[in-house]
Amino acid sequence: MIFRVSDTRVERVSMRSLVISNALVLSLLLSMSGCASLESYTHKTLPARMAIARGDYPAALAVFPGKSARGRNEILIRLERGMILQDSGQFEQSSKEFEQAGTKIGEYEDRAVISVGKAAAQAGTFLVNEQMRPYEGEDFEKILLHALNAVNYVMNGDLGGARVEIRNAYQRQEELSEKHAKELDEARQEAGAGDWEAAFQKADRQGYELLRNKAASVYSVYHNAFASYVSALVYELLGEPGEAYIDLKKAIIASPRSRSIQEDLIRLGRSLNYREDVQEWEGRFGAGGNLPTDAIDVFVIFSQGLSPYKEAITLPIPISHGLTFASLPVYRFTASQASSGLIVSGSTSIRTSAVFDTDATAAKNLLDDFPIIFAKQIARSYIKARATSRLGHEHGDIGAILGTLFSAVTEQADLRTWSSLPKEIQVGRAFLPRSADEISIRAAPSGFSATVAIPAGTSHLVVLVRTTETGLTIHTRSY
Repeated sequence: MIFRVSDTRVERVSMRSLVISNALVLSLLLSMSGCASLESYTHKTLPARMAIARGDYPAALAVFPGKSARGRNEILIRLERGMILQDSGQFEQSSKEFEQAGTKIGEYEDRAVISVGKAAAQAGTFLVNEQMRPYEGEDFEKILLHALNAVNYVMNGDLGGARVEIRNAYQRQEELSEKHAKELDEARQEAGAGDWEAAFQKADRQGYELLRNKAASVYSVYHNAFASYVSALVYELLGEPGEAYIDLKKAIIASPRSRSIQEDLIRLGRSLNYREDVQEWEGRFGAGGNLPTDAIDVFVIFSQGLSPYKEAITLPIPISHGLTFASLPVYRFTASQASSGLIVSGSTSIRTSAVFDTDATAAKNLLDDFPIIFAKQIARSYIKARATSRLGHEHGDIGAILGTLFSAVTEQADLRTWSSLPKEIQVGRAFLPRSADEISIRAAPSGFSATVAIPAGTSHLVVLVRTTETGLTIHTRSY
């Protein structure tokens, strides 16, 4: 099949033609001189991921120094720093990084008009590859940063701030869902863009099938169960169980197999005297156990493993001017030593359950975006082919060689992704007698464990856990 760009896109391309062809040689020199800066993000972040795996957060943070949070990777660096700072218990500093990242994302999204003075630069950026564009974050990352920042506020004792961040997360879910639907509709109108799936399977069938299998468990990238569950926790801490119950009903839609959400729905439904609801939940999930009337509420957020990283695959794309090869990103996944956590106190043993699977969500996000990525690549390949042809016509063999060399040098997949995220976020909740003064957190099957003291007078204890290859990193906040 020969891919051709739609008439609408051809018209837009033609408007850029003079700018692009006249600037191609300059762009080639600039891109070649900047090749070192286009180092694979996967390779760059490997030392940080290794440091996180062994629990060495200062070493991980050193890979992303504050002074590097500028330019086209500013948002990504701040996301990395925000996650690592949270893991190390520096919640206020983590909030600052997340909030600056969120502000910058908003600035990029608000740039609807490009001035004439920037036209050449924008055309050159489009012509080179996606790595040359500012990183704005994947949609799921833009939502998750607010949920994680809400955790920062909870750990700092600022429930009002946490509620604001949850509202931000919900708002972003709606905005990004609408925006993605429009972009997807535009991409599907491009000739040949619908054939991305066949091209993907031909180039990397095993990788494609793995992504599909991972993504199958995700209800929607734009419905984050972790955000809803943290929101429910915040409302309970604020003494608003009715609002918490509403958020739990949202969470169960996105993560129906989470035992923690199931049990909380039954518990709150009973306390609110929602008899019909409780009957429905118990019919679906089984009867919940009886809880102490005066208990210590222990809420554990258990993060394990490392998020997926990106590699490039090469897809052949025939176009009307010949054959070109596109380099596109795919996710690869990292094994984890832990599968779940246990909250143990006396005879009580509660297993954590997943509320956010980064592997699955990233896979779903990428597959949802692939028609858009593929359509951009078709357009980019078409523009490069036209520009190369024009250079050959105007400058002979040297021009044609320069154009071909430019295409080869600049065809690099954008491998940037939020690399410091955990592989999976789980939650667990235990209601203990008032006499309890400590709990044990255990990681299965690694066997790592740690004892956590319950301060006197505690009604609610929030425990933040990240597993590593050497043990558990734990931070607590009592209410």
